[in-house]
Amino acid sequence: MMKIRFVILFLSSFFVAFANDPVEVDRVDFNRTREKWIQMEIQISCNGNPAPDARDKRFLEDIQVTAYLGYAIDPAARKFDFYKAESRIVIMEENKDVNVYFYLPGMIVDRDRLDNDSEYYFVELAVKGQDLPPQPKSFGQGINEASYNSMKELADSSDETKHILMPYYLAPPEFRGSVSDLPIYLRPDVEVE
Repeated sequence: MMKIRFVILFLSSFFVAFANDPVEVDRVDFNRTREKWIQMEIQISCNGNPAPDARDKRFLEDIQVTAYLGYAIDPAARKFDFYKAESRIVIMEENKDVNVYFYLPGMIVDRDRLDNDSEYYFVELAVKGQDLPPQPKSFGQGINEASYNSMKELADSSDETKHILMPYYLAPPEFRGSVSDLPIYLRPDVEVE
């Protein structure tokens, strides 16, 4: 009985999105684009800037969106491939939402016979380098405490799948499919002199 209470308590605290989170995940969808590319679409919304030193409480700066994605390659052997990619948003306005897109190449999808949707995904949000607490709409159905921690570790340490899942601005334009409500991205891959 005590163990059940602990699990319920943990899960309720693990998946709680606090009302004062400055940004939150509204939904996660998966789509198929040309040449079998998988598009992961994440809608996030801004609740304003709670920082005491904010220039303007209506604007939130430096939002990091990290997508973790997992696919069962051999379910019987419990073999998975885990992917990770991140995007940084320069600024968002209160009561506005944007869509952040990530892409998995069609040849990978075709080679591994991957389904369009994945039950193993997690979206991590951070503002100015500070991680926000996990939110209920950030997780796929197959995620629990153990799989969440394991997935992050495996995706973070996997050289085999590193940089394969890519943010919108690195995916070839012909494979992006339909997109809307894009944010202003900070592009760490482009140096400005």
